[in-house]
Amino acid sequence: MRRFFTEPENINNGTAVLYEDAGHITKVLRMQAGEQILIFDGSGFEYTAVLTEIDKTCCKAQILDKTYSELEPQIKVTVFQGIPKAGKMEQIIQKAVELGVYRIIPVSMERCVSKIEKDKKGTEKIRRWNKVAVEAAKQCGRGMIPVVAFPVDFMEAVGMLKEEQFTFFPYEMLGHAGERNLKEQLQEKREVQSIGFMVGPEGGFSDAEASYAKEAGIIPVGLGKRILRTETVASTLLSILMYEKNEI
Repeated sequence: MRRFFTEPENINNGTAVLYEDAGHITKVLRMQAGEQILIFDGSGFEYTAVLTEIDKTCCKAQILDKTYSELEPQIKVTVFQGIPKAGKMEQIIQKAVELGVYRIIPVSMERCVSKIEKDKKGTEKIRRWNKVAVEAAKQCGRGMIPVVAFPVDFMEAVGMLKEEQFTFFPYEMLGHAGERNLKEQLQEKREVQSIGFMVGPEGGFSDAEASYAKEAGIIPVGLGKRILRTETVASTLLSILMYEKNEI
């Protein structure tokens, strides 16, 4: 059954209205009234529905059944990602969403080449990144859509990290295990349900950033003998975390 997304406010009185996917439904899939579809609203709910009105700008469907998605991870992982060069962020978002990330927060750091200003251009970029998250959620069957937030600076990101139950940052200068092995720490914190970690940009963390994060209580860890690219780190860590939490 085909699966489509619509905002929660577009579902009222047993009827769902589809705007964004209307063109795809009519022009590409050539679906007809009477066909059943699945709809999710990004908040965790899924709906079995039947198409009642077909138009290239707006399609309507009658809700037949409503359930809460059982596909979402129990653990909530937030990725604080140092803003990478153009194009890489979309790949990071896509894979993170597929692997079950809860939210993604871009971070402006000393060695970031790309900058995002709080202007029209910056707002459009964040809108595009959230669209990538929506498409990835649709593709992999998620019930919720992770939000890609507007970028924060490093100091603010560290403050937000401290609100999570378990926090760490991979730091290549620490070699294989870091000060403590990540796997051992996860085993010690089996009851933890919210985790946050920060990934540096292409140039990594500056010495000052690494020292500040460590002093703030964010645990530095190593990721093996090889240095991973920034676009590889988040998906690697999410795979490890989901495995250790029996979500994979």
